[in-house]
Amino acid sequence: MKKIKVKILKEGHGQMMDPMMGQMMGPPIAIEMDEMPCGCPDMEHNHHNNEGSMSRSQLMHMRNYADELMHMISDHDDLPEWVELKITLANDYIAKVKHYLESELARKQGMLE
Repeated sequence: MKKIKVKILKEGHGQMMDPMMGQMMGPPIAIEMDEMPCGCPDMEHNHHNNEGSMSRSQLMHMRNYADELMHMISDHDDLPEWVELKITLANDYIAKVKHYLESELARKQGMLE
């Protein structure tokens, strides 16, 4: 995703006359693409539709979080219900994505035709 910069160009007193409407208009503006990085804290990059790269980065973070959580939670812990719900939802979301991508791969290989 690219950022867009809007610049107000200073001409005269900042007001222009619309020749067709005979009305005063605001100052002219210029729009240009901003090529600066997005500011993501862990990556210096521009977003150029590299959704796969971004998703893989998020999955890597999730794997690290899951590993850390496995060490923090024991089989006999009594977790708050909201924590159990969040873990269940995260598992469900990841499982749905995995099954979707598996079916798309099978479809591309002609296995579901």
